[in-house]
Amino acid sequence: MAKQGYKMIDAEMHVMEPVDLWERYIDPAFKDRAPKRLNERRWDIRTVVEGEVMAMIPGGDWPAVSQAEEEAMATRYAEEIARDFDPASQLIAMDKEGLDLAVLYPTSGMYAIAFETMDAALADAICKAYNDWLYDYIQAADPSRLYGAAAVSPHDVNTAVSETRRAVRELGMKAIFLRPNVFNDRPWHDVYYDPLWAICQDLNIPVGFHETTGSRMRASGTDRFKDLGTAHISTHSMEQMLACMDIIMGGVMERFPTLRFAFLEGQCGWLPFWLDRMDDHYKWRTPYGEMSHLKMLPSEYFFRQGFCAVECDEEFVSHVVADLGDDHLVTTTDYPHGDSKYPEAMDRFLELDLKPESRKKILWDNAVRLYDL
Repeated sequence: MAKQGYKMIDAEMHVMEPVDLWERYIDPAFKDRAPKRLNERRWDIRTVVEGEVMAMIPGGDWPAVSQAEEEAMATRYAEEIARDFDPASQLIAMDKEGLDLAVLYPTSGMYAIAFETMDAALADAICKAYNDWLYDYIQAADPSRLYGAAAVSPHDVNTAVSETRRAVRELGMKAIFLRPNVFNDRPWHDVYYDPLWAICQDLNIPVGFHETTGSRMRASGTDRFKDLGTAHISTHSMEQMLACMDIIMGGVMERFPTLRFAFLEGQCGWLPFWLDRMDDHYKWRTPYGEMSHLKMLPSEYFFRQGFCAVECDEEFVSHVVADLGDDHLVTTTDYPHGDSKYPEAMDRFLELDLKPESRKKILWDNAVRLYDL
């Protein structure tokens, strides 16, 4: 479907789950506790989990997505809403953007287990139900154009490992999806998670970190700002920065040298500064034995195993490419979310000050390597 001569992969397109997904798909033992996406407004991503309504800034006075914004989204996504975001609507959206392929990430699924602590068995059942539904959704749409990122629960590493194995081997998923935030007071470099990293490495799938605002996770900025517009400035980018530092400085990439990580929907402008700051501190502290568990510069680990998403209209990407190169960047429409530029996301990307060879890598080659497509 080449657009302006480029084949295109959306590296983290989203689905809009049906309101009864978990009611239909969850293990019957948990049916009375099944999450539910609300559908009381024309465009509604609010999700109820264990009696908590998300998206809502904890302690805030405003929902994470205002009614005025929902009305605006109802106009932009009118065709998709009319189809109730069915499988065919995903392909219609891709065709509008000129996308050849897309890797699908959740919307309500980003809230469904978004508690710092929760019943691990319930969380696992929620993930299994979502993955089964996503498999059916892809089959009903077009499995030659759509791929899935499986949801797994960090609340129990053993069930996360078993669900990762099942999702990849039985359902054909191409990645796992995780929130970058801290679950159960364990940073991602805690050896508790090593079995999860090991199975992902063995299966040759990446880990895609993706943040959202308005859940019950601790997120950068939500402790001091209680409206979406302000909190959203910090949550996505800063949580990705912390997860990137966690994975690199905590030695996860050292221990799992072929495991790929993607830091998604947090822009890429922070990457040169952050890698440089990690390198600087590595050089400062290593002579004192503090970082002896790392055998390379932090930036070298990222260049070996890391990827970062460019927002479709992120003009600063030209500076990132000039500083770090273009081999570790991917991009996305962020369909069907409030801050998406759909249906003009890819048009905006093609207006960025990038050379044709960089566009080709970001739109296709790098996503192929990330997801082993």
